[in-house]
Amino acid sequence: MGITPVRAMLEEEAPGDVVVLYGVRSEADGVLLNEVCHRVALRGGRLHLLTGRTGEGGTPPFGPGSLYRLVPDITERDVYVCGPPAMTRAVLAGLRDLRGPARQVHAEKFGPA
Repeated sequence: MGITPVRAMLEEEAPGDVVVLYGVRSEADGVLLNEVCHRVALRGGRLHLLTGRTGEGGTPPFGPGSLYRLVPDITERDVYVCGPPAMTRAVLAGLRDLRGPARQVHAEKFGPA
């Protein structure tokens, strides 16, 4: 579950504006959603729940246009990405297209062992 490391990071009392993009197939699949919402709210941040599959038609949820619309200053932020390989690849490609500094991007890819 890619949200678990994000949840752990939200427990830290680090300064800064927090924006969480949580991608799930459907809202019912939002593991820890209530807890993450609560922790984001405590930090005065924003949570965007993105539903659907990464490869489905329409506007890609993690494409450069979507990333910029949801987080207009994304290229000025540290970005932490954790999730299934297809989602991680999509986010990293979107960030590259936006010309976000690579040193500000931290990704953890996971999949079946």
